[in-house]
Amino acid sequence: MAVTSRDPARQSQANRLSRLSLAMLATAFAAGIAAGAVSYVRRSPAVQGHVAGSNGIAFEIVVAVVSVAVVAGVQVWQARRPRSAGYSLWTAPLRVNAMSRLGLTLRIGCGFRVPDLIRAPAVLLVLLIALYSPFRMGEQVIGGLDPSSTVNAWGGPTYLGALLAHWLDAIVIFYVAAFVLKSLLVTTGRR
Repeated sequence: MAVTSRDPARQSQANRLSRLSLAMLATAFAAGIAAGAVSYVRRSPAVQGHVAGSNGIAFEIVVAVVSVAVVAGVQVWQARRPRSAGYSLWTAPLRVNAMSRLGLTLRIGCGFRVPDLIRAPAVLLVLLIALYSPFRMGEQVIGGLDPSSTVNAWGGPTYLGALLAHWLDAIVIFYVAAFVLKSLLVTTGRR
């Protein structure tokens, strides 16, 4: 664990949501909305025709069912752990502790050892993938209003279906990236 102190005040501080992480996600989402608006403004007046079987609804149903099963399983597992009271795995990537570990890893704050020199670019790549998720979610908000954008999209041909499919995929990608990041980040207590 990154927080090794038994001091409740220190643990509470580390478990708070990070303003920086929330700002990064909000900025990525806003940039996505702007990119979606630009693509909507530049849309073609000709609407593409629907191609049967291009919407991937069956795949998205499988992703949704697996996601619900994973969320339920994590919730049951966490409820059975007495030490996890008041702690949510779903907000863990956004907490102060995670951001301090991220900063330490990217600054190579634990020393210039070969594994740490390799770890930093890998973490940066996974972080960019995680930040692409809110960007893509934002992009879909306005960009998805273009009928040609959703007619053959995952979850299409409707705006709402495409929006839900893209958002589900983005959330899954975000949490997979967050899980990978957790395993790559250095711990603050390491010597």
